[in-house]
This record gives sequence, structure tokens and C-alpha cells, in this order.
Amino acid sequence: MLLFANNYDLRSGEPKWWLTKRSLDLPGCEAGGPADVILGDGTPAWVDGGPSGAIPPLDHAVISGEELEFGRLTRIDQPVLSPDDALADDQRAATLHMAGAARVIAPAGSGKTRTMSARLRHLLDDRGVAAESVIAVAYNKRAADELRERAGAPKQTVRTVHSLGWAILRDAYPNLSLLGEADQRRLLDELVHVQHRANTDPMAPYLEALDQVRLGLQSPRWVEDDGDDLEDFAEAFDPYRERLYAAGSVDHAEQIYGAIEVLLRNAALRRKWQRRCRHLLIDEFQDLTPAYVLLLRLLASPRLQVYGVGDDDQVIYGYSGADPRFLTEFDQWFPGATHYALETNYRCPAPVVTAATNLLSWNRVRVDKSIKPGPQARQDPEAFRVMPGISGEMALDAADRIEEWIAAGTDPKDIAVLSRVNASLIPVKAVLVERDIPTHDQLGMKSVQRSMVRALFAWLRMAQDPSEMSATDVREAIRRPGRGLNGVANNTRLPSQLSLEELRDASMQMKARHEAKWLEFCDDIEKVVRASRSGDARKAIGAVLDTAGLISSAQAFDRSGNSTSKPSHEDDLAAIQRAATLHTDLATFEAWLSRAMERPSSTDGVTISSIHRVKGMEWPKVIVFGADAGAIPHRLSDDREEERRIFHVAITRCSDEVVVLADQDRPSPFLNQLTTVAPPPDAAPKRPDRGQVRSRFKQSGKQTSDAVVGDLVSVGGGYQGRIVSRNDDEVLIATESGPKMYFKTHEIVRILEGAAGSGNTGETELGPEDEALFEALRAWRMDRATDAGVPAYVVAGDATMRLIAAARPTTDTELLAIKGIGAAKLENYGDDIIDIVSQFEN
Repeated sequence: MLLFANNYDLRSGEPKWWLTKRSLDLPGCEAGGPADVILGDGTPAWVDGGPSGAIPPLDHAVISGEELEFGRLTRIDQPVLSPDDALADDQRAATLHMAGAARVIAPAGSGKTRTMSARLRHLLDDRGVAAESVIAVAYNKRAADELRERAGAPKQTVRTVHSLGWAILRDAYPNLSLLGEADQRRLLDELVHVQHRANTDPMAPYLEALDQVRLGLQSPRWVEDDGDDLEDFAEAFDPYRERLYAAGSVDHAEQIYGAIEVLLRNAALRRKWQRRCRHLLIDEFQDLTPAYVLLLRLLASPRLQVYGVGDDDQVIYGYSGADPRFLTEFDQWFPGATHYALETNYRCPAPVVTAATNLLSWNRVRVDKSIKPGPQARQDPEAFRVMPGISGEMALDAADRIEEWIAAGTDPKDIAVLSRVNASLIPVKAVLVERDIPTHDQLGMKSVQRSMVRALFAWLRMAQDPSEMSATDVREAIRRPGRGLNGVANNTRLPSQLSLEELRDASMQMKARHEAKWLEFCDDIEKVVRASRSGDARKAIGAVLDTAGLISSAQAFDRSGNSTSKPSHEDDLAAIQRAATLHTDLATFEAWLSRAMERPSSTDGVTISSIHRVKGMEWPKVIVFGADAGAIPHRLSDDREEERRIFHVAITRCSDEVVVLADQDRPSPFLNQLTTVAPPPDAAPKRPDRGQVRSRFKQSGKQTSDAVVGDLVSVGGGYQGRIVSRNDDEVLIATESGPKMYFKTHEIVRILEGAAGSGNTGETELGPEDEALFEALRAWRMDRATDAGVPAYVVAGDATMRLIAAARPTTDTELLAIKGIGAAKLENYGDDIIDIVSQFEN
């Protein structure tokens, strides 16, 4: 116990040093002498209760009290062997850290893995620390295997964080098994009411929400309120977990969440694992989520001997809860930590190091650091080039550069092409396939079968032969962009093949308001037909995107997703448009692209990947593809600083040369920052540069800035409570769990209940005409819920219906902007809602 590690026990009236008593239980140690004990060779020794780090020599020998738990009499007053002479001075300083918590800032290419493995060897070999008290946590299995091999450490000493959580859970529940996603979906299907339809995945938001709660430590209610298409989630969360354990299984995220729970509930188990994790070494510290940090703090308590190695400039998984503040504010989590910094980038050429340093200087939430290139770094300015070009020809530029490198002797597997999103690389793979250059990639037929791309190809097929259109293509095209005609199209009898004129004639069976929309759809087909007569795929695709409005529909769906972790529909369409520049023949374009996507990946080929997939990896030659405005920084991201970090990760993957390709008409604003250092920040506290921030939250009635004293509000992190006081910048909230806590005003998520007289009821106010529309929507909702055999709130809650009545959306784009309406709701109910609203508008 920490209490007796620092104090004598006087409860019996006689002072007792418990560590002395424990040492006397070991052979080769006896009582007496001028210190605490006498060792087997007659040496008097003190028994130290502090962390088992080396200390200067004293009047007598000193043995570690920590090591007594493992039956070892380990002296800590003797000179410690120096680690590997190959270490640089900064790496050696970090490796020789004495005791307590330590933060090691390890920028790209600075020898992070070398330092981690040297530290692990140093503890086990040089200091003789018991392997049973050391755990090194690696980011993934590949990194764990590499660290274990480099350090020559026992298998159980190096784990991934999920492996560690799994071991703790299995200690508490020995017969647990690990559940796959298919079984997760089956369990959820028993607890939530969703409507399954072709080409939709209504369970995907629920699976993401489960991770958001458990790895982000967020309230299930807050997650449901903040998301769309998540009815029943908060109520289903606890029963879902109960059914997991009842079935003797857990899923991936539960390995962490469940481990936290059993450690908090079971004191004996907690003490056992804290003993096992007396020394915790954490790799890639910047990628930890709130749940990971909590688990590791529990395991490291009470001494908190955590050796955290990472780089705040490589935090690129913000969507999963990773936060640079876990490193910038390391002392808050692990008080009294010693700080170390690795300062040499041994990987990248000098011009890349300079560009990366300039770029990162524009971020405000970061650890100030000095980074210099290694002594053998390439100095040639040609090692880092930014090459603006014509948008549609950028894939050709990339292929030309790759061919030059290969011709000069570079192996294809030593080349990587990286982009902000994977879909952007579709034209790159297509042209490399055409040139018979092997690729190592994640692109396949699924890449060109997402909903907006399916709709695009349906439009193109209809445009090429309007005399013999497929009814399947008609129904696909009528859904995207949405026109409120899905139900009408499904209920209208269409022949399997029909002409455009026959399609027009079908409108005669319809109500007037549907007939007008149907004929508008036919007019749009005619416009695309005219644009396609030249046989140029570029013109035809442009007509579908702009004239027919598919790009606007894609943007609306993207905005409704609230997450940059998901593929963007607009990125999909932009990639297809760029690919059309490579193969302009409309008649064969779809088949040509499909053949390219079908080619299997080869581990010997050029790596084609999103930036997120390759963090921690390197290649001699790297192309950063598509450094365009809207791509880097990504148009859907609120966090400008994270977008800079993503770009920085991309350019620092190279060991010899990097080329950045950008659209000359829409270059990324970050390109100028590669060559200029940011001006000094003012004296204001550091806050993230979020650029033009787009709210994560949709229309919800009252603005959160209107919150007043007495309002019941929810705030970031899942907390709820009444506002006790507030000023322009922050509020003091009496939380429902008891304590009062300060929050920034921008952290208020929603006003749940207004104070008396405040007017903040949390309910959208409606006029008489809007109330009539609201009642009509409620009546429709009851009919749909009855037909589907689900509760009415599964169709839509009252709050969402009131927002619809107030906003009166008449298009998919407008409907998606309503809080509570996501892609699944739009798919299932959008036509009906727009139809009802249109009746009232007319």
C-alpha cells in the first residue's frame, strides 16, 4: 500500500516499517545492523519505499521495496549500466529516466521505437526490474511484435491496449469469448427498432455509437441526442452489455470498457493488475482515447509510473477521441512527470523537416519543440517539391513520377501515394493499372459501388440510350438526387426496359404534385442526354453532377453525417470525375474503371493509401496526392489543427523524396504555410485553430448561447446539470452527479429544460399553421409505425416533427438539415414527409 511505503505503522505503539518485515521473509536477509536489514553478504541495507529507480549512494546499501513483492532483493544504490551506445544523447537521456512518470516527445523519424525498446531492455536487463511488474503497450499487433523482438522481451511483457484489457477481463470472467460484428448486429437487432432496406445499413450508426460511448466515455443519452438515426440507443445500451455478458462474450470496445468496470468494482483484482503494471511503457501515447487513458491510470495507480512516448503533432484520430492535450497536459494526468524530447528527425530529408516545422508552427495546441534533420539527411531542395497541376491530369502526373522513379531503379514497393481520403486515389490506381504497375491498395469494386457513384452510373447508362432505359436505373437515379418520388417510383408499374417518352407518359397516373416532379426528373434526363451526345465522359458526368444536381445531394448527405471518419460522397464523385479525364470514352468508361478496380492488390506494388492508414510507416519515395482546398483541410472537418497534423504525417512518411501534387486552381491553404513560420501567438490562452467552424449540431430550437442561470443543460462529456452562474466565456454547472464544474459556454450542447421565466423550454415554438402541419405529421407517423409494427418514436420523435413543421423542408437537402433526420430516416420516410409538407405549402 502507498500509505505504508512512506510511513511507519504506530498503531501498536511500536514503530513498524512494514517493508523491513517483508524483506525478512526472503532468504539471504536478516534483522539487525545499523540500517533496516543485513543482506546475505553481511552488508547493512535500507529498504526504500519509493519507486524503484536508481539513487545516489548513501551510508549503507539500499534495496527496492517494490521488488520485494516479487521475491527479489534488488539494490538501487549502485551505478546503472548504460544502454546501447548506438543511442543518441536525447534518446539515452530518455532511456535512463530514473523513476516516476515521464513524457517523451518523439517527432516523426526521431527513433521512437529504438528509444522504447532501449527503455524496456534497460529496465529488465540493466536494472534487473522484475518482468512480472513491467508492461509495454504498443499501438497494434505489428508494433507490439516489433517492440518485443527489438527488446528481446518476454511475450506477456508487450501487449496492445486491447490485449491488456482482454487479459484483465478474462481474469475476472475466465470463459469469455470475443464477439464479431455479425453477432453484434444480431444483438442490437433484438434491442432497437430499425427498418432494413436494400443498399442501406441502419445498424452502422448504432455500432459507431457503441464505440463512441465506451471509448470516448460519453453518455449514451448524449450520444443519441447528438446523432441521427439512433432511436432507442440510450435505452438499449445497458441491456446490450448485459446480453453480451449473459452470452459469455464481449465485443472489441468492451475489452476496454469492461476492464475499467471490473477494476473499479473488484479491489483484489485491481491490486493484482496494479502490481503487474508497476512500470507502464505506452507507445503512441497521442492516439489514446479517454477510455484508454482511464484504464492506464487505474493500472498505474497509485504510483503512476507511466512512461509515455508519443508526438502531439501526430494526433490524427480525433474522431475516435484522441486529443493532443493528453500529451500537452501530461502532468495533469501523471503529476510530477519528467519531460524528455527527441529532437532529430533521422528519416526525412532536410527540406521536408523544414517544411513540416513551418507547417506545424501554425498550430497552437502543441508542445513547443525543436526538430533538426539527421546528420546524413539529404539536403537537396529537390527532395521536397510542391507541384501544382491541372486537376484532371494529377493522376497522370503521379504515374509519370512513379515511372521515372522505377526507371531509375526504385522498387515499386518503395513508393507510396497518399491522400486525405482513400476514394481520391481511384484515378491513381486506374492509371497505374493501365500502365501495368502493380499496386498495394484497399481499392476494389466496393469503391465504385457506394450510393452516389451507383446513382451516377445509372444516370450515365440512361443518357447513353434513352430509348431503352432500365427500370432499375430509373429507380436508382430518382433516389439521387432526391425528389420526394421514391415511393411513387416504387408504386408505379414500369416495364423492365422503357424509353424516355414512356417514362414521361407514366406521370399521367400520378397526382398533380407528383406529376410535376416526375416531369422535372424526365427533363433532367433529357439535359444529361444532350450533354452525352458527344460521347465524352467528362461532359456527361459534369451534367449529372451539376445540371441534375447530384453533387448538391452528395454534399447534403455528407453534412448530415457529422463525422470525418466516414467516406465522403463528394470525394467519391470527385474521384470518378478525375478518372474520366484518363478515359474520356463514355461508352466504355464504366467497364474500364471496373476492370481497374478489380485488379488484385500486390504486396510488391506501389502503396496507395489514405494517410490515416499509414501512420508510423515510411517509404523512400512518397507522393501526397490531392493537396487541394476542400481536401486538405477536409471540407467536413471542424478541426483545422488536426488537418495540419494529417498533412504533416503525410509529408514525413518519406526517407528520400516527397512530391506534393495539388490542383493549381484550388490549392490547399496549407501549401503557403509550408514555407512560412507562423507569427508569435498573442498572450491569450492556447485554443485550437478551428478555421471556419461548422457546428456539429443541427437545428434544435434555442441556441445554446441563450442559456441562462437555472437552465438544465447538457455539456460535452455527457454531463447534465443546472447553470449556477455564467459569464460570456464560461458557466458553472451543478451536475446531476453532485459536484459543481466549470465549462466553456461553447461546450453547452443543448438546453434540456428552461429556468422558470427564461423562455428556454427546449421545445420549438410553432404558430397555428405550423401546429396543423405538426398534427398532420403525427397522424402520418402513427400510420407508418402501425404498418411497420414499431413504436411511433422510431419513425420520428416529437421534437424532430416540430422542427420539420417549423422549417417546412421541401427537398432532401433541407430535410437532412433537421436535427434527428439522417440518411436512414431520409431513405425510409423522406418522400412522405416532403409530400406532406408540400401539401401544406400548396
